[in-house]
Amino acid sequence: MGNNVARICQAKPGVPLSVPISLIITVYNRDRYLAQAIESVLSQTREDFELLIWDDGSTDDSLAIARRYEEKDKRVRVVAGSHQGFTKTLCDAVVLCQV
Repeated sequence: MGNNVARICQAKPGVPLSVPISLIITVYNRDRYLAQAIESVLSQTREDFELLIWDDGSTDDSLAIARRYEEKDKRVRVVAGSHQGFTKTLCDAVVLCQV
C-alpha cells in the first residue's frame, strides 16, 4: 500500500501546491488519545501542512474533539464517515488529501 499512497499524494504536474504536505489521522473510538495526537502534529516546527482527521464512525467523543481543533486551526480538516474499518477509511482519506 505504501507505494500507492505515495503515488496518490504526489503533486499533480502543472498544479501549484497550495498545501505541500497532507497528514492523515484515522480515528475510531480513541477519544482518550486523540487530543494528544493532534497536539503533537500541530506543535511541529513546520507549519505548511494540512491535517486530515477521518473519524470512522466513532461512538465516543472522538469526533467532537476533532471538530474543536478544526474550529481553532485552519490546517485541520475533519471528515465524519460511517464505520468501514481502517483500510477502507485510510484509502478514502488519501483520496481527499490536497496534494
